[in-house]
Amino acid sequence: MAAAATLAAASTSALVAAAPRPPPAGTRSLRRVRTNNTCKPSGSLSRRCEAAASLDDDDDSAASLDAPVPGRRGFLGTVAAGVFGALPWTKELAAIAGGEPAPYAPDAVTLQNNYFAATSKAAHPERWYPYWWALPIAPYGSKTTTFQEVVPEQVWCFDQLQGLLDVLVNVRMTVVALEGGGLWVHNPVAPTPELLDLMAPLVDAHGPVKHIVVGSAAIEHKIYSGPFSRKFPAADVWLPPKNWAFPVDVPLETYVPFYPKGSPRTLPEDSASGVGAVPWGGQIEHAVLQVGGSSLRGFKDPWFVDTAFYHVKSKTMLITDVVLKVSPDPVPVAAVNPEPLLVRGMDAPGRMLPNTPEARSMGWGKTVLFGLLFQPTTVSVAVNPLTVGSDLLDGFTWDPAWRDAFESLCAKPLFVPPILQVLAFPRRRDEVRRWAEVVAAWDFERIIPSHLDGPIDAGPREFAEAVETALTTDGYSQFGSDISTLMAIEKLSLALKSLEEPRPLSDTSHIEYFTRPL
Repeated sequence: MAAAATLAAASTSALVAAAPRPPPAGTRSLRRVRTNNTCKPSGSLSRRCEAAASLDDDDDSAASLDAPVPGRRGFLGTVAAGVFGALPWTKELAAIAGGEPAPYAPDAVTLQNNYFAATSKAAHPERWYPYWWALPIAPYGSKTTTFQEVVPEQVWCFDQLQGLLDVLVNVRMTVVALEGGGLWVHNPVAPTPELLDLMAPLVDAHGPVKHIVVGSAAIEHKIYSGPFSRKFPAADVWLPPKNWAFPVDVPLETYVPFYPKGSPRTLPEDSASGVGAVPWGGQIEHAVLQVGGSSLRGFKDPWFVDTAFYHVKSKTMLITDVVLKVSPDPVPVAAVNPEPLLVRGMDAPGRMLPNTPEARSMGWGKTVLFGLLFQPTTVSVAVNPLTVGSDLLDGFTWDPAWRDAFESLCAKPLFVPPILQVLAFPRRRDEVRRWAEVVAAWDFERIIPSHLDGPIDAGPREFAEAVETALTTDGYSQFGSDISTLMAIEKLSLALKSLEEPRPLSDTSHIEYFTRPL
């Protein structure tokens, strides 16, 4: 079955990639964050800014811990997507050639144990999430949060990490201030004491959370809506239509019975047809995308659901997964505890790296390749059953060509994730196009996805071009040979008849998009 095959591929590649819980992909580089004065939700410096300020270019703190710290071993996770940049260690090599001592870099197992200790409940109780067992994915109970003000007094982002078998990617919640008072929350994340502390100044300035809105049917986005609503019991909760869960399809409020106001409400399929109404109407428009039937549901329900939202006042479009952007630098939340990046950055077993910006970027690039493409062709893995624990950390050998694949992803101004281009969109090309034309008619200046970079400086034209490219080109032309694993899953799903047959695009003209009058 296609969906099962996809999950199996993700699990296999994440197992192959099982580094020490690498941090996720995210938004902007640390250097950009440090120069951004919008990091203050109140009068004090935010934790995101504190994390950025503590990571100087020559920070060797994580790699200089020469004593192993007893830690714990992970056991699950989620698929990560990430970002990139890959500069060799030219600065470090030049310094060593000039007579300076080489930075100390501990072994992979030591780094992992240090990471586990640094992210434990004892080390940071304010980052601990007690209900992690409801979705037991890495980094489990530890939910570090970073903060960014996107549009002053209007839009804010909060990033945390989630991953599968130590391949971590950022997951993002966006908060919008409503006219007349109150806050609108998109794709809530884990409501830790740290997150609530960061949100407190927004509540003080703009009023309470009124609406908690999940745009995706994916469990990793909707699972936090109940616990989040317990912290804001007066808020209503909204989920997209045709919402179901895999592998056990039970109502979310049954699985996580934490909704103070009862069962979540269902979003209308759009805000333009007049069918259904939402209390924020006029301020935030939306359009739901439903793609592809699967044998898991007898082909009657879509296996991919996402919703685009348009905040009119700030000219901001919000999306969960449909379009992404990646950059060479790790997102800030991934660099708070950089040990996983340093392990992932290794080119071969035993080739440890010091904690430098170049090493973190190398780790980020390889994390992203695993997260987006499952099994890059530029990596080989050797696992000895007698040393499986350490081999799953440093049993990887990378061909130098990985840099070309990474740079190619970074060069794309906006792209549809490979799994959607190969497995989802071909099943419903006409429906995707019609949805994209609705979204591209909005006058937005930036896009905030729920993973990797965000905000992205892009408008209707860039969005329309990215979707059109995904609908009219094959995966190889966009992602090269690294797409082979997903293409193999596509071939298998067709043979097993577990996904709908691909459908041709009826209208091959360009997707129309909003242009401002001259």
